[in-house]
Amino acid sequence: MGAQRTRAILKVLQRGREEKLARTVEKIFGASSLEECAATYELLGNAERGALDEALERLAANASAAFLLGVENEESSLG
Repeated sequence: MGAQRTRAILKVLQRGREEKLARTVEKIFGASSLEECAATYELLGNAERGALDEALERLAANASAAFLLGVENEESSLG
């Protein structure tokens, strides 16, 4: 997984349909909002991003099919 997929996950979470997953992501980032997560992600270097990419991919793997479809659609629109 790369930066584009992580950005897509954050965008889909900002839509507000996966509150539990969103709160888990905020904890991983140490942030109080998804907007803060996105801003923090953009400030990080590649090594730090890689660790977050892996963590979010593991979370997404256990998410609903609808969420994953939303991520794939968002990822293709970013690309």
